[in-house]
Amino acid sequence: MNLAEPEEQQKYPLISRRNFLYGGILTVSAVAITGCVSGIVTRKNVQISHKTIELPNLPPHFKGLTITLASDIHSSPYMTLEDMKEIAKLINDLKSDVILLPGDFVTTHKNELPPVIEALSVLHAPMGVFASTGNHEFYVDADLVSEGIESIGIRMMRNENFALEKDGQKLYLLGIDDNNDNDIIDYTQGKTAAHIDALFNGVPENAATILMCHKPYRFDDFAKTHIGLMLSGHTHGGQIVFGKIGETVLSLSSMASKYVEGHYGIITGTKRTQMYVSRGLGTVALPIRFNCPPEITKITLV
Repeated sequence: MNLAEPEEQQKYPLISRRNFLYGGILTVSAVAITGCVSGIVTRKNVQISHKTIELPNLPPHFKGLTITLASDIHSSPYMTLEDMKEIAKLINDLKSDVILLPGDFVTTHKNELPPVIEALSVLHAPMGVFASTGNHEFYVDADLVSEGIESIGIRMMRNENFALEKDGQKLYLLGIDDNNDNDIIDYTQGKTAAHIDALFNGVPENAATILMCHKPYRFDDFAKTHIGLMLSGHTHGGQIVFGKIGETVLSLSSMASKYVEGHYGIITGTKRTQMYVSRGLGTVALPIRFNCPPEITKITLV
């Protein structure tokens, strides 16, 4: 995990270094071609990651709460009903208190929705199953996908929050629509941001908070609010990864964001904000993963 003071955050690679990395990626593109067969074979070998995260302001009764994070299922010809049923079983087998699914249930067409609904209909957790939208929901029909997901008892959180309660103590879950996450920029600048106002409506300033935000790109901006932990996906961990230089993942995803996969943190004064970016489960463009296995994450809060 990378925890840094605000001034140190400026040392992350900017566009010039990303262009350098892009050139490196092109140089070793032959490796991707060589590894395609292996990638196709291993893309369904889901890795179960276990993480312990210290959540600021966590009420005592929530110590040890477990969360299963599963992102970017991407129902498609390459992610079949049987594939998704296996994923649902893996999620249930972790027996977490809460299940969180931050978006991209479908890929390109509304016909991909029925199988993912059928597969996920078996999901259950003592304190609930929650989801948010990803960009591919909006490519298809976000309202249609949300209605389908909610029809099987999963709560879609669209610019809203929900308080989990134990003996009067509360932990707040928040979920933002993928197409509204850029509003956080206006919000932190004191401008009108109706979707962010709705997201935080009724959440006390010192509450323990977990945000589902499909893209990790606005982590620095959300860190300026009272979010304690942000859970994201979208990047697929790079999907095709050639290696790492320090904290930089060598993949095309690195050109879009310094946040690609894993556990990140920012410390501002005495305030600590964290994010976990899942490598996700599905693929886009090509049904290939290289040096980047699909992931389901079990998080224990302390």
